[in-house]
Amino acid sequence: MKTFLLTLFLTIILLACSESTDPVYDNDFATIDSLDLKSAIGLANEWKFTRSKISSHITPNELIIEFPDGRKIIKTIPQNERYVAIAPYATKTHDCSTHYPSSCDGELKEQNFTVTAKDTKGNLLFSGNQTTMKNGFFELWFPRNLTINLHVEYNSLTADEIIGTFDNNKTCITTVMLK
Repeated sequence: MKTFLLTLFLTIILLACSESTDPVYDNDFATIDSLDLKSAIGLANEWKFTRSKISSHITPNELIIEFPDGRKIIKTIPQNERYVAIAPYATKTHDCSTHYPSSCDGELKEQNFTVTAKDTKGNLLFSGNQTTMKNGFFELWFPRNLTINLHVEYNSLTADEIIGTFDNNKTCITTVMLK
């Protein structure tokens, strides 16, 4: 009888523990849950280097953050905006379509670029300097449902790329080869 009660007690404890959250991540969960979308993406970028067990990715419609204990936070991207992460490169890149701030890694980290983006009618969507983050990406927000001519300059190198902001287009642009 003692063995049966001990086994039952341990089983109950194990089941209770397996369905609980990990208190190690409680503050991180509460922090990112309280942030607006763009601030949450910024924190997800930082967590690549400080919270490697927390996964994050950005689809055309959502930021999804997954904690090791199974909890998820999903933040919706507004209907009129579209997020794009861009990693220009000179010698090496990776194939990517969905940006994972928690794992994507670009070649040119913490470098300054001059960027111009125009729609197919020639309307200027962005013109200015961008600095890649520690992960080698810079991020831009555009209106949805456009085809965009992207021009990037870095030192004496340039690149031109056509990107889209439709729901079937990438959030991770790793094909901007500087020549």
